Amino acid sequence: MRNTLKKNGAVIPFLSDNGNVERMPEVKKIPKFLFNQKENLNDAQYQAACAPVGPLLIVAGAGTGKTRTLTSRILSFIERGVLPERICAITFTNKAANEMAERVTKGLGDLRASQNKSQKPYIGTFHSLGARILRKECLALGRKPNFTIFDDHDSFDVLKKVLKSSVAVEKKEKKEQSALFMTHISRLKNIGNGAPVPTKLEAQKTTEVFGKYEAALRENNAFDFDDLIEKVVALFKERPGTLRKYQNMFDAILIDEYQDINPKQHEFVRLLAGNHKNLSVVGDDEQTIYGWRYADISIFLNFEREWPGARIHFLEENYRSTSSIISSASAVVRNNRVRAPKNLYTNNPRGESITLFEADSESFEAEWIAYEIKNIKDENPNIEVSILYRTNAQSRAIEQSLIRRDIPYRIFGGLKFYERREVKDVVAGLRYAANMSDTVSRERIEKNLTKRKFAAFKARLHGAKDVKPKDIIGMFLETFNYLEYLEENFINAAERCENVAELMTFVAGFDDINELLEKLSLLQSTDDEQVNGERRAHNKKMVTMMTIHMAKGLEFDVVFIAGASEGLLPHARSIDKEASIEEERRLMYVAMTRARKKLYISFYGMPSRFISEIPEEFLELRTVSSGTSGSGTDDFYKEDGENFITLD
Repeated sequence: MRNTLKKNGAVIPFLSDNGNVERMPEVKKIPKFLFNQKENLNDAQYQAACAPVGPLLIVAGAGTGKTRTLTSRILSFIERGVLPERICAITFTNKAANEMAERVTKGLGDLRASQNKSQKPYIGTFHSLGARILRKECLALGRKPNFTIFDDHDSFDVLKKVLKSSVAVEKKEKKEQSALFMTHISRLKNIGNGAPVPTKLEAQKTTEVFGKYEAALRENNAFDFDDLIEKVVALFKERPGTLRKYQNMFDAILIDEYQDINPKQHEFVRLLAGNHKNLSVVGDDEQTIYGWRYADISIFLNFEREWPGARIHFLEENYRSTSSIISSASAVVRNNRVRAPKNLYTNNPRGESITLFEADSESFEAEWIAYEIKNIKDENPNIEVSILYRTNAQSRAIEQSLIRRDIPYRIFGGLKFYERREVKDVVAGLRYAANMSDTVSRERIEKNLTKRKFAAFKARLHGAKDVKPKDIIGMFLETFNYLEYLEENFINAAERCENVAELMTFVAGFDDINELLEKLSLLQSTDDEQVNGERRAHNKKMVTMMTIHMAKGLEFDVVFIAGASEGLLPHARSIDKEASIEEERRLMYVAMTRARKKLYISFYGMPSRFISEIPEEFLELRTVSSGTSGSGTDDFYKEDGENFITLD
């Protein structure tokens, strides 16, 4: 009999009484279609796809073929007689939904059963399903069917107007805490009444602001993005007849990436599948890295407790990476206490060791990464290379080193450093300080930051002599209260402030403002050339840069993990909480398992604690030679254990 046990206070599910992971018995009656397709699935995938109707959790490690397995389970249901249109498959991204739909469409074409193949399962994201339900039921929520869905920026603008009219919120709070109110409203909608109120906000103020914000959405005939789930859940709970209608629409519900689910999405699924309980979910608790989006790992780990009689299947054979990468990543993530025990393995060759590089600064690290990539690309221009980092601000130094070596690159899921709004604002201040005839920079500042404050900035510049670029930035930030402006106007203010700090770090190396601006212009000019030309013509040859969060679900031949230092990975904001450290460790695991053939890890300053968790047998250590300039010669680095910072 399977139990859900607690070990050292952590939930450790799927253990039998003797403490061993329990595996499900083999399926005896095999659907004909899957029998013919067995060559496309390994035994574990096959057993999961053919599992009997009822609650099913597929614990799928990185690179183990979870999408193929979930797709095969959809086809298995159809082969057993479930009408395609009575199957609902839910994902978290449109890309994943499109991929699954393509596979199911191909599988439906191969089926030899007699059902009507003109109908297809519903395959879409949580939010697209929620929006579809709201289009039909919105009158009950005070909206018309032509309602608008506000994005984060629209919602934030509505909230700021609400705060201006709020009696309960003091003037200072309206200016400084609008982002905090927005965050708390989102938390309430994704978590529910159990969401904690920020210490700076009294419950009465929050209640009033929340109520006025909701009224403003109704007046605009709009829902915000969180409403697409939260309002549907409220509707289901308040109107049992409506709930039954949607429960009776589907005979099977399947969910991809179940580890990413948050409490309100979980409630949505529980209500929708509560009648037939034919719920199949797949995911990997080791890849729960979206805590800031309210993803709750305990929902995944407690699946068996919540759905009595649930079957648990494990996919543990990785097809993506070399064994050295898989063994190393597994060794790191095993240090987490809260996890489902599994044994990720691969039959792939051992492959190359992981290269670990110690730099003495951020710029040296960036130069080394560019140097290595140049050599890799010279040998094989079409090899897929990615650089992963914890925060967007880290891209600045790496971008500049890639540009210096004429290596084309692209930022996946974000803007290049010098294209980011806050960076362009500050650079506009520098340009105007150097050339007061620059009307483009002046107009940008006046438009974004008011003419009155610009006049004050101009007056301060007139009174300043022999000022260094970093001091001009300080003057800019102070005159415009720029960091406060970011906090007031942008939900991701912390990230934008990090970008400003990174720009200041770079600028601090220049005493002459004209030299600095010339450097920035050359960087941006090269940037534009790559965007307009090489990106389109030689997409495969380009290096892909992104945060680790953006990389989940992707894979590359070669991966560089940059900035594996304490304070970056794990991030300084996570160091004080064990649960946050465990999520940061899962980030490291996700980053490592993106690599197929070769993995590089680099750091400067104090190495990340996660590096010490990688077995030494899989590491090759390199350090910067004293006095080298990173000019691209073979002596750029040397293997030298004596110079390497001790990791013990």
